[in-house]
Amino acid sequence: MLRYLLFVLTLCLGACAMPQADPDRVGQATQVYGWVRDGDIDSLAKQSTPSLRPQLTPDLMAGVRRYASPGAPQLSKVLSWRSNTVAGGASLYEVVQQLEYPERTVIVQVLMVREGNGPWLVDGFHLNAVSPTLAKASTGFSLEGKSPLHYGALIGVVLVPLLCLVTAGVAGWRRRWAWMIFSLFGFGQLALNWNTGEWQFQTLYFAILSAGFFKGVGPLDPWVLMLSLPIPAALFWILRRDRPKAKAGKKALSTPIPHPVDEA
Repeated sequence: MLRYLLFVLTLCLGACAMPQADPDRVGQATQVYGWVRDGDIDSLAKQSTPSLRPQLTPDLMAGVRRYASPGAPQLSKVLSWRSNTVAGGASLYEVVQQLEYPERTVIVQVLMVREGNGPWLVDGFHLNAVSPTLAKASTGFSLEGKSPLHYGALIGVVLVPLLCLVTAGVAGWRRRWAWMIFSLFGFGQLALNWNTGEWQFQTLYFAILSAGFFKGVGPLDPWVLMLSLPIPAALFWILRRDRPKAKAGKKALSTPIPHPVDEA
């Protein structure tokens, strides 16, 4: 039994080990931001695709530069990245970075393409900026002005994992190994955006401990609560599997006693 638990734990740890972004593409995206920040159209045009070069006008660069900040950022980190290969052998690579300045946070999105084994060229870029005050107001976790759905989901996120853990513990104590494993899982998922109140429910979904929460790595990403139905744990108590197993008793075998036969 211990081997199966170690196998499941190994799979979970392996799923958490996410690959890292290509440092060369991250460096190229950082270089693009520097050219945009400094208004260096010529350098950017040399590293851009033929379709992007005509769009690199002084007016466009002046509009985009309003979202940049002078100098080097205090902190730079990659929020997300994706790599894809399309028909014809072309490759796409997109990097989204967060650059921290004292007065604002800058989000830089750069799309790069490559034909075959050719060089990576910039095919698009986008800048956005937000002040720390706005980011905190938009993504802070507050109980003020929340609906009953918010409070119900919050209570469920706290209590449902406890129900799964207690059920698994009792099932293991009663040596009901299948119940111990399945009671840790929940089915379906309610995802609630804590800041906006938007929610969605997925039927074909299962989750460990039936609940969780996360916040995206971006400064404007909201808190999201996730809650699944702890059906196995509920069935464990409804079907009274918490009772001790009935001990198998030996059935007494009755052997008929022969009666003497009187002979005439």
